[in-house]
Amino acid sequence: MGIFVSLICLHVFLVLYLFSHITVSQRVVTSLPGFDGQLPFYLETGYIGVGKFNESQLFYYFVKSQRSPALDPLVLWISGGPGCSSLTAFIYENGNLFRG
Repeated sequence: MGIFVSLICLHVFLVLYLFSHITVSQRVVTSLPGFDGQLPFYLETGYIGVGKFNESQLFYYFVKSQRSPALDPLVLWISGGPGCSSLTAFIYENGNLFRG
């Protein structure tokens, strides 16, 4: 009985290990807490691997242009720092997201 339980545990561990590497690295955000209804713009968040073997991950927000995405420039917004989120600067320095 003990060998059977060990084999089951090993099988479950291997399946979980293999599926842990198949994860979604991006997601489309359709709503935000405190904002009623659908967002009036396309918002995507996710992780981008950096380094020779993608050993580090950078979190990003992508907001698609509302005018002409194919012609408008892409803006790379980098603020914050170690231990400091750039979300506050993203929301308040680019215009109001919430209407009060």
